Amino acid sequence: MSTETQVQEVAQKESLFSKKNRKLLSDPLNDNNPITVQVLGICSALAITVQFQQAVMMSLSVLFVMIGGNVIISMLRKIIPDRIRIIVQLVVVASLVIVVDETLK
Repeated sequence: MSTETQVQEVAQKESLFSKKNRKLLSDPLNDNNPITVQVLGICSALAITVQFQQAVMMSLSVLFVMIGGNVIISMLRKIIPDRIRIIVQLVVVASLVIVVDETLK
């Protein structure tokens, strides 16, 4: 019979706000976000307002354009040739922006 005991080493727990965890949270929001990189580069959705009602209307307008554009492009995806897909996406988004702009005026 042996009198040796096994000692288990306890790994130190990583802090919730460690550099690694902060990077895991912020990376998809800033660096690796296709919406930020692609869509906002094509169709600017940045605006400034000081009233809550106007901010809500602008947010709803951006949502309408984004959702409407994605739905239309999804329906036309099989029909549009690959060579002109980006041009068609630009035309669809621009058309929806014009519709929203005229509606809000």
